[in-house]
Amino acid sequence: MSPAQSAPGGPGGGHAASAGPDEGPRPPSWRALITGLLMALVMATIMVTTYVSAQHAVVARDLPWGVTGSSPLTTNVQEHVSLKIHHYKDQAALEDAANRTEIYGGFVTQSNTVVIAEAASLVAPGQMPALYEKAAKAQGRHLAFKVTNKLPKEDPLGVVPGIAVFVLLVAGYLGSTLAMQRTGAAAARRRVLSLIGYAIIAGLVFDVIIGPILDAYPDVGTNFWPLWGEFTLMCLAVALFAAALQSLIGPIGTLLTVVIVVFFGNPSTGGVNGTAYLPAFWQYLGPVLPPWNGATLVRNTLYFDGNAITQQLIVLSIYAVVGAALVTISTYGHLLWWRGTKRRPPISPEEEGGIAAIPPA
Repeated sequence: MSPAQSAPGGPGGGHAASAGPDEGPRPPSWRALITGLLMALVMATIMVTTYVSAQHAVVARDLPWGVTGSSPLTTNVQEHVSLKIHHYKDQAALEDAANRTEIYGGFVTQSNTVVIAEAASLVAPGQMPALYEKAAKAQGRHLAFKVTNKLPKEDPLGVVPGIAVFVLLVAGYLGSTLAMQRTGAAAARRRVLSLIGYAIIAGLVFDVIIGPILDAYPDVGTNFWPLWGEFTLMCLAVALFAAALQSLIGPIGTLLTVVIVVFFGNPSTGGVNGTAYLPAFWQYLGPVLPPWNGATLVRNTLYFDGNAITQQLIVLSIYAVVGAALVTISTYGHLLWWRGTKRRPPISPEEEGGIAAIPPA
């Protein structure tokens, strides 16, 4: 017998004999490929449905509007736009209500003055004065106009709050997802502290870029510090919300976070048009989700003297506190009874596609 025939590693040895069609990486199955594509199609379908249904028809529904008395002009305007009338004793009270974001503007009957809060909506400042002016011309009256809560030259269209919040929301769930992908543990110890530190740094970085560097909001010296705290809270609320879902239900938690926060939450903010120009469903949904509360918090801080921000701070804090509690409890396995004794990692290579599910702002 020759060495070549007897040696285990020779051409005719054991290695050659053990080689077979099962060695090497296997190509992905058609089932896995189709499943992935179907998931992408479902996500895209949800996104197009939510965004288009919320924003395709910019029509006011119960637009908050103040008056200081009855007027045929207001009656005529109500025939063309849905208003929710609030009554005030005089123009000063009406303007104060606008500054507290109770109304988008109003009509002062005694002086035939249309008051409009410019920062409340991009649509109302054009629509409401035009409707009143048309009604006044038909009745031979002259109107006066007063604009309050004007948008600054740094943000003439009022888009900065929405853009900043959208980026912070994405930063929140991406931070949680990528951190867990790298560690391979759905609720590792120190997860909450790590995300708190991440949110603080992210909030500071975004605030420095938007304010001092790009000069995209007014009074940087005054607004920088409160915005840092608000940016941090928004990023942290979404990061801990995502971490909690990932801890409880695994990789699907990432996709569910995207659906809730981005696909449903972002359209419910109303954007620059204002919540009053959303369909009723979206008007009710927005206040319970982070995006609406974040956008309203930043807008009111910048353009409404910091009024009417208590509700937003409470809602975002609830997301952060409850998320932190769920992540902490899950770390010790108290909420994992339905998943058995073996915990599954939150992110697998096959399911990493959820990370890329970031729609345009």
